[in-house]
Amino acid sequence: MGLKFYVSEAQARSSQASQLTNQANQAITSLQASIQLFLSAPLSSKAYDSAKSYFMVAYTPLCQSAIMTGEALESAHKKFLSEYQGTVSGIDTDEDLILEEINQFEQLKQRIDHQMSTAKTPRPDLERRYINACESIDKRREKLEKFHAYDDQSASFFSDYEASQQEFNTGLAQVANSKAWNPATGTFDLKRLDMIWAKPIHTRWKQREKMKQQVKDARVKQAIGQLDGYEIVKNELGHWYLMKNGKIVSPDKYPELYAQLEICKDSLNEDQYRIQQIKIMRNEMPLAPGFGGILGNLGKAGKIADAIKKGTGVLKAGQSISDIINNAPSISLSGSSTDEVEIEIPKNVQRKIKKLSPEQKKALDDALDKLKKGELDGSGLNDHALGHNRSGERAIDLKGVGKGRGQGRITYERDSNGNIKITDITTKHDYKK
Repeated sequence: MGLKFYVSEAQARSSQASQLTNQANQAITSLQASIQLFLSAPLSSKAYDSAKSYFMVAYTPLCQSAIMTGEALESAHKKFLSEYQGTVSGIDTDEDLILEEINQFEQLKQRIDHQMSTAKTPRPDLERRYINACESIDKRREKLEKFHAYDDQSASFFSDYEASQQEFNTGLAQVANSKAWNPATGTFDLKRLDMIWAKPIHTRWKQREKMKQQVKDARVKQAIGQLDGYEIVKNELGHWYLMKNGKIVSPDKYPELYAQLEICKDSLNEDQYRIQQIKIMRNEMPLAPGFGGILGNLGKAGKIADAIKKGTGVLKAGQSISDIINNAPSISLSGSSTDEVEIEIPKNVQRKIKKLSPEQKKALDDALDKLKKGELDGSGLNDHALGHNRSGERAIDLKGVGKGRGQGRITYERDSNGNIKITDITTKHDYKK
């Protein structure tokens, strides 16, 4: 009987090996947690101390060996299938059927050869059929050669698993039946154990950890490369997000970018991301940039909630967004960079803002954004100091169509830190640009 390989059976065995490995790892993790709990317990006596040493010395390499044995089994089955598919075929192979096909093509060659030898004139059609039969035979023989070469090599796929299994069995035999327990002293005596078996396990475990770190480093490097051109930001609450051209990149629109951020964020150096400072003040709410401008956030509870959920703003515990907007004495608008100033809008000014038309709000929003970023020069907005009894205050005229210096005015003042407080907004004219 010839060799046979059924892909579905190999896939099933590979899946079973993965399931067994996962189940074993769960059991080992539970055992390790129990051991760690015992080791960290505030217990002290000769018996307890000897028990702690015993579990640390004997069970640590045993658990490591069990993990690597399961991984070796899973890896062997995957290689058993992948090598076959890569070198032999992607479908089932039955040597007996292939030999039968070769025999049939040999018979076909003989018949065609006889027909060509008895033909009175050249028969190109028979010549093509003869060549096709020869090529079919060659392909099948080549496949059989690859199949036999794979079969000769396949036994070695499980060599690492078998070696690891042997190490595990040796270690298990040492801890079985409590060989280290000395009933005369009531303690565990490590001298009763032959721990030579643990040395190769320790060596392979270190190699495994090194390889895992190399794989992780490669993934992190690739993820950072995917985020080239984006600013990575972490706020003081530990939430991460991306910015580009001063605007927050939406996680909903670009989930693939945030997937890369998730991979690399814990491995970034301090110079690879920026810390976003967040102030939490009584009845105040820092709003995030990039979600429709400064005033674009006001009154839009959904967008503000989304910004906060993604870690770009803060709500005081126990307060709803509508409560803050409607009842807060002031709202503090902080930008995405710690270099930008804060703008405070008192409640009386907020009432005026709520009465503005969408066109008016947009013009006002643009003006406040330029004021916050220090970009008023060359903007076409008339920023000037107020005189008489309003010393210290300044005004911005929003120019538009009509008579007068402008069709609206913002008055504001700065404190010693450069932060801004809006003192009034003139609403009797349209803010047309």
